Amino acid sequence: MIDSEIRRRRRAIQALGAGGGALALLMGGAAALPTSAIEPLMDDLPALFVLLRFLSIMLACLTVTTAWYALRRERSDMAGLMLAGFTPVAGALFLLTLSPLGLLPWLPFSPHVDGFLRVTGRAAEVLTLLAVAARIGLPLSRRAALATGGLVLLAVVALSAALAHETQPEPALLLFTLGWLLSGLHAVAGVAHVWRYLRSHETRHRCFAAACVFAGLAEVALLSHAEGLVRLLAEVSRVFAFVMVYRGVFTASVAAPYARLEQSEATIQRQQEQLNTLLRNVPVGLAQLDRELRYRYVNPTLAHHLHAVPEQLTDTHWRAALPPQWQQPVGAHLHETLEGKRTEFEFEYGGEEGDPRHANAIMVPERADNGAIEGVLAIFTDQTERERARRQLAESVREVSELKAALDAHAIVAVTDANGVITRVNDKFCIISKYRRSELLGSTHRIINSGHHPASFFDNLWKTISSGMVWTGEICNRAKDGSLYWVYTTIVPFVGEEGIPVQYISIRADITERKRAEQEAQHMALYDALTGLPNRRLMGDRLRDAISASQRSGQHGALLLLDLDNFKQINDTLGHDQGDALLQQVGDRLLFSVRQADTVARMGGDEFVIVLSDLGKGVRESALGVEAVSEKIRTELAAPFQLDGLTVNVTGSLGAVLFRGQDEREDKLLKRADMALYRAKAQGRNRLSLFDPALEAAVLSQASLLQDLRQALPRGQLALHAQPIVDQTGRVRSQEMLLRWHHPSRGIVPPTQFIPLAEQHGLILDIGNWVLQQTCALLADWQCDPSRCRWTAAVNVSVRQLRDAGFVDSVRQALQATGAPAHRLRLELTESTLLTDVDETIAKMAELRAMGVHFALDDFGTGYSSLSYLRRLPLDELKIDRSFVADVTDDPNDGVIARTIISLTNSLGLSAVAEGVETAEQFAFLKALGCDAFQGYYFGHPEPVLSAEATA
Repeated sequence: MIDSEIRRRRRAIQALGAGGGALALLMGGAAALPTSAIEPLMDDLPALFVLLRFLSIMLACLTVTTAWYALRRERSDMAGLMLAGFTPVAGALFLLTLSPLGLLPWLPFSPHVDGFLRVTGRAAEVLTLLAVAARIGLPLSRRAALATGGLVLLAVVALSAALAHETQPEPALLLFTLGWLLSGLHAVAGVAHVWRYLRSHETRHRCFAAACVFAGLAEVALLSHAEGLVRLLAEVSRVFAFVMVYRGVFTASVAAPYARLEQSEATIQRQQEQLNTLLRNVPVGLAQLDRELRYRYVNPTLAHHLHAVPEQLTDTHWRAALPPQWQQPVGAHLHETLEGKRTEFEFEYGGEEGDPRHANAIMVPERADNGAIEGVLAIFTDQTERERARRQLAESVREVSELKAALDAHAIVAVTDANGVITRVNDKFCIISKYRRSELLGSTHRIINSGHHPASFFDNLWKTISSGMVWTGEICNRAKDGSLYWVYTTIVPFVGEEGIPVQYISIRADITERKRAEQEAQHMALYDALTGLPNRRLMGDRLRDAISASQRSGQHGALLLLDLDNFKQINDTLGHDQGDALLQQVGDRLLFSVRQADTVARMGGDEFVIVLSDLGKGVRESALGVEAVSEKIRTELAAPFQLDGLTVNVTGSLGAVLFRGQDEREDKLLKRADMALYRAKAQGRNRLSLFDPALEAAVLSQASLLQDLRQALPRGQLALHAQPIVDQTGRVRSQEMLLRWHHPSRGIVPPTQFIPLAEQHGLILDIGNWVLQQTCALLADWQCDPSRCRWTAAVNVSVRQLRDAGFVDSVRQALQATGAPAHRLRLELTESTLLTDVDETIAKMAELRAMGVHFALDDFGTGYSSLSYLRRLPLDELKIDRSFVADVTDDPNDGVIARTIISLTNSLGLSAVAEGVETAEQFAFLKALGCDAFQGYYFGHPEPVLSAEATA
């Protein structure tokens, strides 16, 4: 479209140039013709000149008349300029034409008049065209414009009359100069109108540009003083110039308005058709009624509702067409509208299928130009769907209100804008956060940020919801009073038309109690309920972390096992409540003894674990660090403990093992620390034992020995040996049954190696029962031998056996199964059996004593026997420990101790038996002190029971 317009303009400019060029060539050709060639035409030229000038006058007058007509319709700056400017042009041209013909007696022809009128007319012409090109406004009415042009013309006439009587020669040079000046002004005006045409596309500027070209050519031709055909062509060129001026004025003042009028009529007709189309298809019913309420117009929509066509309803009364259900509400409002009142109302009616329908009606009075009401415009709109939607919306609003009420009653709700600024909160939000609503509105959720979550947590949250997705998760917030609370949060973004969230609604549920329960459950799973210290599970995690850290840093760590010495005695004497209180205090002191980075855990019972880290890269340095910590722990434990008003002293044994993350496993480390702990207890308790490979070898050897011991009894590797016990005459009165283990590869394993092992691992019960069975069987055999039927058999009973609930029944069963006499069986107890559960021990001894079984207290003097307990125990004899007998003849102190024990025994009515008698001097010394019986290598070594006869 733009390209075609540009081409059209180019063609117009090219045509203008071609026309001007052709006319210029034609003038040049005419000037070049010889006089003889155009001499036949010379006689007719004056008449043609007059005719062409009258034609120019006519065109100038038409221009003025057209401008006058244009100013009658509307104010136009161009029309005013043309009317004021071309009135003197037409007048000067008229005078210039009639004056040479002698038709104006008051204006006789002269060269001065001819030159003045020619220059004046052409100057008015070119200046007017320049003013139009420059869009110089002339805000005058048409009469004022005509009067202005007339005044200019009168001035020209007056000056012309004055010049008619001028006798001076004609100013040829002046006229020549003015002619070229006018030609230049024509050129400038032409260029200006061409530029205007290129900018505004107005046809008048193209015509005015052509007029300037033709007028300029005519002026140039006249300046050459050519006569004949050239002058004729100049006059023709001026006629063309006036034609183009008139065409430009006509186009702008007459043709263009009429074109716009036709365009407006076409637009109005098109709009009317669009209006008719709209009225036919608009989804509302329209009706125009006159004052008698007869239809003047009904659109198809309303006619369809009335089951008719618009043409049928024209000139019919409104009641004749409206359904009965419409007439009552519509009739009342129609009459109100005829009184000048605009009304709007809604009504309900039944549809064709009996379904309820709803309509909205608007009645508008139509007024004439004088304001009188001449009819009614009625607009009917079907509101059924809207009413249905309204009711559904009301129902939805009700449901939403109920949901909101339920949500507000059970959830914590907040609404924010796209920037996270809080715009609404419910009461539960204020209650849980302890902020007033006024403090929350306008703030962001930073006001309740607890600092519990890292910044990345909220970055991920915002990334999710800003992309339009729902976020759910658990958040820890801080209330105004500083308390923390947990909420399970769902944040729902509301996305706008541009796909960007415009607000967010956050729905929260208070899960503080649940989180607290989870934390408590987690604490219970990882921490000891009594002391609050890490339990075995958490300790394992901490130990693995310490092993990994030591591997990275190259520093040694250490694992320490602490076991309280004789804790069971405290539990038995003071009660478990006080024992628990003691464990709690021990845990506190252990925490005080180590660094914050170290771990103190409770394994169970009275056993604690300490994990130390960063002790140093050297083994010696690390070992010294462990010893320093151990000494601090022992120092802390050495301070008395206060338990319910009682002062209790406690010691602890520690086993420790170093590690540096080289394929170390926590179970292996615990095993090694336990080995070290076992050695610490074996070495006298209340000390530290640091694990070394030799200890592990000893433990492994002990484990191997234990494994073999488990099979010793089933494989018949155990045997009884007997050692005689004699009276003061040296006669055998009893045999002590001593257990020996005949190992196929180890040889004879002494009791000191395997008996403690059997007691520690519970094997002593089966072994002890076997010894009882064998001893009772031997007693039964002795009853058939007169030389041994009066012997008694002594059997050692361990603490573990005596504590066993079935011990009494085991003894009874052995006696009954073998038929051995109970009064010949003597059970030897150690002083360690009297340390705990003395009453239970006495009860079991009394029950066995009732069967006839006798008791002896072995190794007397090495333990902590209470004299009150000795008085209560149903004992028959005390056995003086061999440690007092060995130097009894050389060490006066041992002699005094032996004498004291024998005296005590006699005082209690018991028999005294000396162990470890190996020389005649010892025998004689003890016999002199009044000792009742003796046992030792001096009287015989332990022998297998089958060879007991040799000892008789």
